[in-house]
Amino acid sequence: MFRKSKAAVDVATLFCAVALGFLTAACTCAPARPVLKVLTFRDRQSSALRSVLPEFEKTSGVRVQFDDIPAGTVATKMMTDLAAGGTYDIYAVDEPFIPQFQEHLLPLSQWPDPLSAAELSLFEPKALEAATVGSALIGLPVNGNVYQYIYRKDLFESELEKLKFKERFKRELRPPATLEEMIQIAQFFHRPPKLYGFAPFTKMSEGTTVEYLWLMAASGSLLSTQTRSVTLTDIQSALQNYSELLKTAPASARSWHHTERMSAYSKGKIAQMMTWNSFFFDLEDEHKSLMVGRTGYSKSPGTSATGLAGTWIAGVRKGSSQLATASAFIRWWTSRPINEALVLKGLSSARSDILTHPTLSQTFPWLKSTHINFENAFLRPRHKNYRATSDEISLAFTRWIAGQSPDNDSALALQTALNRLKSLSLDQTARTEAR
Repeated sequence: MFRKSKAAVDVATLFCAVALGFLTAACTCAPARPVLKVLTFRDRQSSALRSVLPEFEKTSGVRVQFDDIPAGTVATKMMTDLAAGGTYDIYAVDEPFIPQFQEHLLPLSQWPDPLSAAELSLFEPKALEAATVGSALIGLPVNGNVYQYIYRKDLFESELEKLKFKERFKRELRPPATLEEMIQIAQFFHRPPKLYGFAPFTKMSEGTTVEYLWLMAASGSLLSTQTRSVTLTDIQSALQNYSELLKTAPASARSWHHTERMSAYSKGKIAQMMTWNSFFFDLEDEHKSLMVGRTGYSKSPGTSATGLAGTWIAGVRKGSSQLATASAFIRWWTSRPINEALVLKGLSSARSDILTHPTLSQTFPWLKSTHINFENAFLRPRHKNYRATSDEISLAFTRWIAGQSPDNDSALALQTALNRLKSLSLDQTARTEAR
């Protein structure tokens, strides 16, 4: 058997010692960069932000661990992480769930470098309201989403369609100012199987809660400002309005989520609908839509605030060891230069100066309408147990849509759920203000 000589062993030992010395020196001279951990939602906007992260990393010397997951699972992931003591420095939180996580997020007044009043004034006021619990602003808006009205502009501008519409309804064809006008437009353009008057949201989820709260607001019952309890008459009137809209939707639309309804619209089969502005970027993409240049963006119909704001915020976790870096990252994320760059890639900005930017508005016509709808938006009544009450509303509404529950029973179930939502929201506000 071959044996190593003593000299060979000594050389090998010396080599290992020298190599270890080099490794030790390298570790001493180049310590690992600090890591900033961010938990957010996954969509086109998070992909856009990921593309510019190297800019922040180069400037700050910090490595960003950017974990983006499906939007519907972010709140659950946050609860799990916080139960384990909290490992993320920054959390993105959807508007209705902000009160649930309020105690874990550092108010902006306690940030190492808080924003001035002048800086805050550049954000949409309703987006800042979404980021506020009581009197405490606990994050900055990173996604300015508003549930709003869109329509087939090419149909509305057709001289023949305008003439026929005026003959039938004795008024001009234009974006609706009221829900009643929206129903008339839906009836006019209902021409199956090639064209339908309306695309509903009917799949049980937070989306049906949003659709129902918009319906109540458009029917004259705005929960966020209404002090009286919701009556059965209010609910029955709203359901009757929606029943008329459903008559003009495809038969398959009794179980539609965003994917199905946006697909139908992008193929030119829907005359009008309510949806989130985060979908508009794809509507103007010739690879994904037949509606490029053919969609109109307008103020949502209704005599009061009828656009629903669904803003996501980014907040700093209390107890983070990197408070200064975390707050600096959020300031960078929400800054005008970064927003200007990300709008080109699909960002839904919550900054007024971006939404009203004259050049950007020419390229992205929905920015101006988003600003207008922000000014006329309302927020969902919020409290720590929002998820449970939202599920109650969604279940009652979808059962009614599917014909599984009689009108009277559905109205009673919705009244109970809505009044609980309203009551818990008022209790949450009172408790917060009493602190």
